[in-house]
Amino acid sequence: MKEHISELSPDEFQKTFPIELKDVISDYSEWYEEEKDKILSVLSENGIARINHIGSTAIPNIKAKPIVDILLEIDDTCHIKKLVEALKEIDFGTEILYRKEEPFELLMSKGMTVNGFGQRVFLLHIRYLGDWNELYFRDYLMDNPDIAEEYSNLKIQILKDINDGRIERMPNGKPNGYSAAKYAFVDDISHKAKLTYKNRYKI
Repeated sequence: MKEHISELSPDEFQKTFPIELKDVISDYSEWYEEEKDKILSVLSENGIARINHIGSTAIPNIKAKPIVDILLEIDDTCHIKKLVEALKEIDFGTEILYRKEEPFELLMSKGMTVNGFGQRVFLLHIRYLGDWNELYFRDYLMDNPDIAEEYSNLKIQILKDINDGRIERMPNGKPNGYSAAKYAFVDDISHKAKLTYKNRYKI
């Protein structure tokens, strides 16, 4: 029997964690604040540069997957191995879901098991401090409810297209079809946001 979600095949992962869109509720912001406090409580202040609630659950009045995304930014003094071990103490996955070297990123989960989603689910994105699109995209949608509604409707349509077979889900070795279908919209809005907010998050 498989013990960690990193052992699931793409098909098994898809079946275990189906894409589901729900209304964003105020609980998500509360969950983020509570989880942020837990994260910071087990990490040394050295090396932690910034922490933010990102993704759709940070934006009111839209549809989102019921997963709270957190961006934890670190600096060059951070000891990665100690960081990961400390996060395991508060139940972030014993297996790293995703690892990328350039630009560096680790993705750890909490509330995701081989049996499916728990009551509260978090994805922790660990990166070096940077001018990340996700921060600008979040701010732009929060400041522009009409664009947020457009994004929400796009996601609903994409999920319908996936369920109707017009977009591939997640075949072996290929990117997540849901994320890929959103890319052009997200990229365009992120570009507009960076022009609007003029280096708000630039280091």
